Amino acid sequence: MTEATPKVKTTKAKPRAKKAAASVKASAKTATAKASAKLEAKNPIETASGIIVTLARTNFEEGVETARAVVKSGSLKTAVELQNEYVRSTLKRNIDAARELNELTVSTVREAVSPYASKFTEAFEKLRAA
Repeated sequence: MTEATPKVKTTKAKPRAKKAAASVKASAKTATAKASAKLEAKNPIETASGIIVTLARTNFEEGVETARAVVKSGSLKTAVELQNEYVRSTLKRNIDAARELNELTVSTVREAVSPYASKFTEAFEKLRAA
């Protein structure tokens, strides 16, 4: 029994060290998450990726729900109506996401080109004048 007591004390010391290290890691992860959240709002590629992932997830989940409802439906008419509604809502959601991605792309290209637009305009006007 005397041998077991020192081992317990030793094991107690290690978890405390691990807990301290874990809390440091957790705070670092929190800080990284906050920093990445700021980057996500500014980075158009990550914003577009988020839109696409959300769209895919929503389409999949709604597809599964619709399939379950179709299987549980009692008649062919109800099953067809459920599938028609699913197609309509999915099509609308996909079109809305495409519009959003288009707007994001256009605004990003405009932001990227705007510093150079005036310089190109000046250069072309010099060429015309010459």
